[in-house]
Amino acid sequence: MQPLRTERLVIRNFVVDDYSALRKLVIHFNDSEYAAYDHLWPTSKLEILNIVMELAKSDSFLAVTLKESGTFIGFISLQTEESSSCEYNLGYNFDFDYHGRGYATEACREVLLYVFEQLNARCIEAGTAAWNQRSRKLLARLGFEKVGEKMVSFHKDDRGRPIEFLGYEFILKKNDFLVETH
Repeated sequence: MQPLRTERLVIRNFVVDDYSALRKLVIHFNDSEYAAYDHLWPTSKLEILNIVMELAKSDSFLAVTLKESGTFIGFISLQTEESSSCEYNLGYNFDFDYHGRGYATEACREVLLYVFEQLNARCIEAGTAAWNQRSRKLLARLGFEKVGEKMVSFHKDDRGRPIEFLGYEFILKKNDFLVETH
């Protein structure tokens, strides 16, 4: 995919050189309160390098970098959805050092615009833990509407019991997004 550019960011495919910045992000994420409620990432240099080499082959995960410096600050995932009425599922993870500056909103808006205008998607879904206020606020700023909730588990505790949490499901329809952004 051609890189997407905003006022402050470049959103592009991963390249092998992103591995150390992704590893830093993953290590911080795995040590955070969010990790108990999400997929855990491997953290070894070799595992992250292998992941980045796979990510670089597709448009499903996009690196977000600062336009001026090229600094990697996070990523956006855009997974295709075959078992849903929506064509894509939006996900994101940004380096904690860059939270609260509007980068996630700016990057996600640009990706959503691309998906709706260039890929002609009808709707996009997203999900987050009910307690994750930052993620819920981001999805609201982007125009997503909550459409459901369910108990979710991505992994188990030390005793083999599922770590469950309440997850919220969101949908953003093309017409709603395009009316709001134009």
